[in-house]
Amino acid sequence: MHVLLVEDNHTIATTIKQFLELEWWLVDIFADWIQGLNYAQNFNYDCIILDVMLPGMDGFSLLAKLRETKTTPVIMTTAKWQLDDKAEWFERGADDYLVKPFELAELAMRIRSLVKRNAVTDIVRRWEIEIDFERNIVTKSGEEINLTLKEWQILTLLVDANGSTVQRATIIDEIWWDTGIRDEKSDGKLDVYIANLRKKLDKTMFETVKWLGYRFNSTTL
Repeated sequence: MHVLLVEDNHTIATTIKQFLELEWWLVDIFADWIQGLNYAQNFNYDCIILDVMLPGMDGFSLLAKLRETKTTPVIMTTAKWQLDDKAEWFERGADDYLVKPFELAELAMRIRSLVKRNAVTDIVRRWEIEIDFERNIVTKSGEEINLTLKEWQILTLLVDANGSTVQRATIIDEIWWDTGIRDEKSDGKLDVYIANLRKKLDKTMFETVKWLGYRFNSTTL
């Protein structure tokens, strides 16, 4: 994994770099927005970590310039007093944010989650479908699709699997965890929800793996 970190605090930047390198990730650090933007625009990163307060240009202005050409996942980092309207952050193009000081393990977890979801973007777009994980909205050809809570949860599980098979038992345990029971009734409900998702999104979008579970149609990966 290749990560770009734009952070002017040397101590913070060095600590993050050393931790992420323990994950065997490659990390490029820049303290100013000029070099950070240049590398972000000219190289393909898996994720960008961007500080809100940068000398010469704030992180959101840099993000706006970046979004003119790149869709790379971006995590904004900020001091607590700078956190005002979170909805506006996402409207400006941020994918996630962390308030300083934050746990490095949580940062790594957020990066993995964003990269995984970004990897399936091209898959779902083959059906002209967009999934907004922050607002829990699914659109097809620009039109919002009305999903039930459990339909959304099942879709999220399959998206996060990135083309791998998700076992029926895993889906049932995750979605119907509150009942504490895995029985024929919940097993039958899963078939109904999958059928509904196929009807609402695309009948070929999910592939049934006999005796195991479901995954994104392998012919489209």
